[in-house]
Formats: sequence, C-alpha cells, structure tokens
Amino acid sequence: MSPDANVSASPAVSRRLGQFVYPHRWGAVLTVLAYVGAAATEPMIPKLIGYAFGEGFAKDAFPLWMIPVVLIGLYLIRGVFGFAGQYLFNWTVTRSVMDFRAALVNALLRLDAQIYTRMQPGTAVSKVVNDPQQILQLVGDVGMSILRDGLPAIAMLAYLFYLNWQLTLLSLIVTPLMAFIMKKVNQRMRLMASRSYDSQLLLVNKVDDLARAWRVVRQFGAEAYERQRFADVAHEVRRNNLKTATAAALAQPLSQLVAAVGLSFIICVTLWQARAEGTGVQAFAEFVTALLLLTSRLRHLSDLAAPLTRAAVIAKGCFELMDAPKEVDGGTVELPAHAHGELVMQEVRLTYPGAAQPALDGLSLAFPAGRTTALVGASGAGKSSIIHLLLGFGRPDAGRILLDGIDTETLTRLSLRRQFAVVSQDIVLFDDSVANNIAYAQPRDEARLEAALRAAHLWDFVQTLPEGVETAVGANGSKLSGGQRQRLAIARALYKDAPIWIFDEATSALDTESERAVQQALAAWSGRKTLIVIAHRLSTIRDADAIHVLGAGQLLESGTHAELIARDGAYAAMVRAQAGEA
Repeated sequence: MSPDANVSASPAVSRRLGQFVYPHRWGAVLTVLAYVGAAATEPMIPKLIGYAFGEGFAKDAFPLWMIPVVLIGLYLIRGVFGFAGQYLFNWTVTRSVMDFRAALVNALLRLDAQIYTRMQPGTAVSKVVNDPQQILQLVGDVGMSILRDGLPAIAMLAYLFYLNWQLTLLSLIVTPLMAFIMKKVNQRMRLMASRSYDSQLLLVNKVDDLARAWRVVRQFGAEAYERQRFADVAHEVRRNNLKTATAAALAQPLSQLVAAVGLSFIICVTLWQARAEGTGVQAFAEFVTALLLLTSRLRHLSDLAAPLTRAAVIAKGCFELMDAPKEVDGGTVELPAHAHGELVMQEVRLTYPGAAQPALDGLSLAFPAGRTTALVGASGAGKSSIIHLLLGFGRPDAGRILLDGIDTETLTRLSLRRQFAVVSQDIVLFDDSVANNIAYAQPRDEARLEAALRAAHLWDFVQTLPEGVETAVGANGSKLSGGQRQRLAIARALYKDAPIWIFDEATSALDTESERAVQQALAAWSGRKTLIVIAHRLSTIRDADAIHVLGAGQLLESGTHAELIARDGAYAAMVRAQAGEA
C-alpha cells in the first residue's frame, strides 16, 4: 500500500463506512439527541457561577439549600443524557461492525481464485475480524468526542457571543494558525499510520506462519531463527507505531500553545474592558469561566486527527479486499441435480499470469461417464491445472470444456460444482465435529453418514472417540493423524454422492490395508460414477479404464495399463522407474 495513496477520512471512505451505519441510523439519531440534551445544560454552569459571584453574596439573595439541589439536579440530568448517549452509540457501532464484517466475508467468499494465491490467510483474518471493529471504534470514539465535547463547545461559543460578541470574535484570531499546524501534523500522521498498518499485517502473517508450520520449525530446530525473524518484524511495527504516536502527540501541545496565546490575550483584554467600563466581577467571572470551559473542550477535540487518520488507512485496506476482482459467473444454464457425468476437453489452452510457458497447451481429453480415468505425469505436467478448470476456478484462454455436451462456460458456477466431489492432496478440514465435516453444507442423514465412514475405513476409529461422530477434529483436523484426516476427506466426498469424483493423491497418506479398503469401496461405484484419479503411485491406477500421460501441458499417450506397457513409452518408463525404486 502506497502511503501517498492514503487520505485521511476522505469523502469516499466516509461514504462507504456510512453505508454500514445507515441501516441503524435511528440509533445514531437518538445518540445525537441525547448528547444535544447534555450539551444544552453546559451554559448553565458559567451562568450559575456568575449568579453566585454576583447576587449570591447579597444577604438573603436565595436560600442556601437551593445550591446543592440545583447542582445535583443539573448533573443528574447530564448523567442520564450521557448514559443514554453512550448506550445508544455502542448499540449502533456493534451492529454496524457486524454488517461490515458480513460484507467483508461476502467479498472474501466471492474473490477470484487468483487472489487467494497472493493473499496470506492471516491478512484475511485481520481484515475481516479485527479491522472492522478497530475502524468503527476509532471513528466512534471521534464521534463520541464530537458529541461529548463538540456540542458543548458550540453551546458555550454561542453563550460567549451572547455575553460579549466583540471579545468572542477577537478570540477566534488564532484559528487560522491552529488549522495550519494541524494540517502539517496530519500529513506526517498519514504517512506513519500507513506504514504502521502495513507492518502490522506482516506481523499477523508471521504469527500465522508460526502457528501453521510449528512441526517444520521444530523439525529444523529453527526456534531461535524464527524468534529473530519475529523480533525483526515486531521491531519494525514498534518503530512505526512510535513514529505515529509521536506525530499524534505533537498535535495537542502545539494546539494548546496556540490556544494559550489567544486565551492570555483575551483575558488581558477582558480585564482592561472591565476596569474601563466598570462592569464588575460578575461579568468577568462569567465570561472567563465560559472561555475556560470552551478551551477545555477544544483541547479534547484537538486529539481527533490521529484516530481518524488511522481509521482511514485501515478502512482503505478493507475496501481493497471488498473491491478485489470477484469470480466471474456469467453462466445461465442450470444442470439437473445429478448430471450424466461425461466430460470432454477440446483444444484447451491455459497460461497463468506471469508464466512464460502455458500450463495446458492445446490439450484434448475425454472422461467418459461412469468410467475411471487416471492422469499421470511429472510435476508441472498440467494435472492440477485440468482439475482447476474442470471445477470452474479458472477459464481457458482457448478451447472448450463440455459437461454432458454443454459448454461449462454457459453453466452457473454453483450448478457446475454441484456435480463434483473432490479429495485433494491438500486436505482441508473445518474446526467442527466429525459429522459436520462429512455432511458439510448438506442435510445430515445418519445412514449416509455411517455408509460414508465405513467406505472410508473410518467407522471403527470414530466409535472409539469420546463423543463419536460429534467429536471435534480441531483446526484443520489437528487432533487427527495424517491418514485419519485423509480418510475423513474421502468420507466427505463419498457423502456428497456427486456424479463426478476427483481423487488427487487421495490415498497417499493411508496404510496399505486402508488404501485397499478405500479402493474396493470406489470400485463398487464403477459404472455409476465418473472417477478422475491423479496418482503418483502407479500401482493404484492399474485397473483404470483409461490412463492419460501428460507432459508440459500436452497429452503424451493414452490407453489402459496393459496397452501403455506394451507401447513401451513414457508410462512404461515411469512404471519401471517406480519398480526400481521399490
């Protein structure tokens, strides 16, 4: 994020934040009314002091018991208004934060697939969870200060004009100088706040890395190395935060110094006027008390630039997430709940942004319905790119992909993905129960749940868990072994019962017995499901109806296991290499 691009509380940022507050505008309106009521009592204080210093010393001017009654009553009214304003304000802010987070999550769920490859998970967490609360809290604190101090300041200023408009106008001569000083301070704060926010996101990502990669860290004995890396980033955050705080700290003393110059001048003029005109101590006490109260309120208002600047910087980061490119879903055709399952790729070409060579180079493949098709090849051959396109996570630069004779570009993304169940080599589990992970985003059916667990060779293990299928698996299945996580992912795919199943190294973490059991379960579905299998262990795909050998995004050869061995080409060489390794 470029610091120069940041603007403090720009109209655009304010407008966009306002859209989350607007649905709860009545809470904001009632908050303002409560603080207007509190501000209306402010001029009564100097008035009462002036009255006490004037007529209060006269004998029998008023009963003394009226003093505590009036003062206590006045502050009781102010307290009621203050409490109502505080409560209503927080009611509005908490609801606005909830709406802001919902909008960010909605944007996150709709991002283009390419954005996920560049975005750190920690950054997303910070922008969705922490930033909305921080932004609206900062803006809210400013709003509270304006209501709590700004409204009374306006009321006091009006009262000063009522008392002596000439002196009040004279007191405003320091305003241009104060505005100039605050402008210079704000420019520095914008720069430092932007750097501070960027470095803080780096720190969040660093902690996220440590939490995810703890096994690797310990395996390499890299605790000291990671502590130093964390300390370097934390030191940079501290430096930027200190510079931001330093710039913010300058605002109050500089503004107070300017105000003190003006205040001393006004008091001198007021005393001179009182002596010359003989107005007496009451008028002097009333005017000076009101002026001091106004100065006190303005001192609090001088601290508002720093939180507004920081809120604008953080909000800009959130809005960048909301404005990031979304997944394009131009399809209009809806497939039936269960398609037949025939897939055809015709002269498909795909080049990733920034890549020198295409990932898929004029590739044509067929995946017959109800048959098992295997994809093999070295890393970078294009296997994962095929799955990427089949699931609609990207669009081919050229060529077509057909599902049951229908161009997948014309299908809605939801309708397309409903036809697939996928088990990837990168297993993702949710911090939820076994049952909810398997029946993810689908109606729960106990019979289907048990069938999927048995087919994945996981039923006996689940029966030993303290709460059975209701046992939580931890963040990304942290409470399970690698093989158990893989079997759980397989059970989830089986439960979905989609017409097309994709297994990307789906049994790589299983022992021989479990792998054989899973393969037998899959074989039972042969003829009813379209199976696409990516495997590096070629022994697991010997029985596939067709094996496609890929290289550099092109099809090298196709056939059954026996046909390809007889052809003695790339596949046969791979089989011999693995047999030699064994």
